Amino acid sequence: MIRAIFKYKPGFLVSAILIFSGSQLSSQELNKEVYVVRPYEPTLSDANKYNFLPQTDDFETATPKFRYSITPIRIANPFDPDPIKAAKTVTTSLPRIYNTWIKLGMGNYSTPMAEFNISNLRSKEYAYGAYLYHKSSHGNVRLSNDDKVKAGYVVNRMNLYLKRFLKSSTISGNLRFNQDGFNYYGYNTERIAGPLDLDRDSLKQRIFNPGIDAGIQSNMTDNEQLNYNIAASYDYFFDKQKNKESSLLIKSALSKNFNEMLGGVDLSIDYSNLKGMDTLSNTIVRINPWISKRSADWNFKLGFEAVVDAANITNFYFYPRANLDIIIIEDVLVPFIGLTGALQKNSYRNLHNENQFVKPGLSLKNTSSNIIVYGGLKGNINSLLRFRADVSYTVYKNYHFFVNDTITESLLLPLQNQFTGVYDDINLITYHGQLALQPSEKIEMVLDARYVDYKTFEEPKPWHKPNLVIGLDASYKPGQKMEIGAGVSLVGKRWARDYSQPDNMKELDPVIDANFSLNYHYSKLLTVFANLYNLSERSYEIWNQYPSQRFNFMIGFSYKL
Repeated sequence: MIRAIFKYKPGFLVSAILIFSGSQLSSQELNKEVYVVRPYEPTLSDANKYNFLPQTDDFETATPKFRYSITPIRIANPFDPDPIKAAKTVTTSLPRIYNTWIKLGMGNYSTPMAEFNISNLRSKEYAYGAYLYHKSSHGNVRLSNDDKVKAGYVVNRMNLYLKRFLKSSTISGNLRFNQDGFNYYGYNTERIAGPLDLDRDSLKQRIFNPGIDAGIQSNMTDNEQLNYNIAASYDYFFDKQKNKESSLLIKSALSKNFNEMLGGVDLSIDYSNLKGMDTLSNTIVRINPWISKRSADWNFKLGFEAVVDAANITNFYFYPRANLDIIIIEDVLVPFIGLTGALQKNSYRNLHNENQFVKPGLSLKNTSSNIIVYGGLKGNINSLLRFRADVSYTVYKNYHFFVNDTITESLLLPLQNQFTGVYDDINLITYHGQLALQPSEKIEMVLDARYVDYKTFEEPKPWHKPNLVIGLDASYKPGQKMEIGAGVSLVGKRWARDYSQPDNMKELDPVIDANFSLNYHYSKLLTVFANLYNLSERSYEIWNQYPSQRFNFMIGFSYKL
């Protein structure tokens, strides 16, 4: 039997006491009785306030300690590495050099060639030596009237040089001697129809040019210090007709860093005196201060050049100097612009170096490039191809052209076999492009093209100046011992003044010339070479009335001692 007592209060508090008997009961046997004692009376206890301040209790913490042990177990590794070969010791010694070198060759047109150089071996104190060169030709050239003329030449060069290396500077000296011999073999075949029997000595020209150079320059690699280069050169130039020209050139270059910028000044005095039919003096004084700076995005150089030109009449020139390279992508895409000018000295020696058939003792006015404005783009298309493209505009004063001398000629035979100069103030635009391709270390090709647009004011044509020049050079190294080279050049049409022609001018044919070279290194000491020139077998005019040799070759060897 189960007895239950339920007490009900508001809030649904119920108390039940169940007493289980040991027997099983059914739900029908439950007696439900409810007694209400009294109504619910809520009460609230009094609040007690705690009167104390908060305090911080210190607790001591214990660092847990662990003890463990690892039982090592070997894991099998089936990988079997290949053995590494012992490294070879790389020598730090410098490669062997030779103090003597000789080169000998022989070609058609009876053309011997010899080249010799001797110098000291490696030294931290001195560098000295001697260089000798000889080449001559004794063949004939056929003119347009089938006259075979003596077109031989002789070229001799000698240099004795010395350098002394000091702690902060280098002193250098050079003793030179140059000799050139040739014949005035060309003449006007329109005026003279048949072969000539002339005195050979009257057609010969011999040029002698001894000279000496001296200089001192700093060895500073730090631009924070003053860097300098001071040099002087003296030349004595004379010919078979006893025309004598003395020239002295003194120049200096100073540079130093100032507030993250490189600044400097270039100074020079160029003096020459010619004694022949007349006595002529030519003096040029130049001063060129400049500043430059480089950054990751651009490079610039800014300055000017002031020039005093004291010849027959003293002239003063002022040339701006400005150049800016904008580095869009370093070594890949670099636009550049510039503004400059220059004065070119026209002494007898300089004119002879430009055209050896000039009238003996010739001296012209100096040529001024009043302004040169240029701009272009250079860089690399990829790792194999480099390029450059530029255009320039130049304004010249007293620009000279070579024309055949028709005034000073033989009274009996108008040979016109020498050249003099005529002046003109000209403007010209030059378009230039260059591509260099190197697909591998063995192959390299360079293409260079230049087109010049001449605007003359006095002369009807820019005499002997081509409007187009294109050159392609290639080299190939099939192995360690062989080197192959080839080149093709194209010179566009030119004009020459010729009073025997309609309009007093004559057009010279374009020139296409192809060359080939082969070097075979038999050993480190011996090299065999072969050079082939003018493979087209055409005789073209170098200057008006002066045809070139046809196909010619040179074979020989070089040897180191």
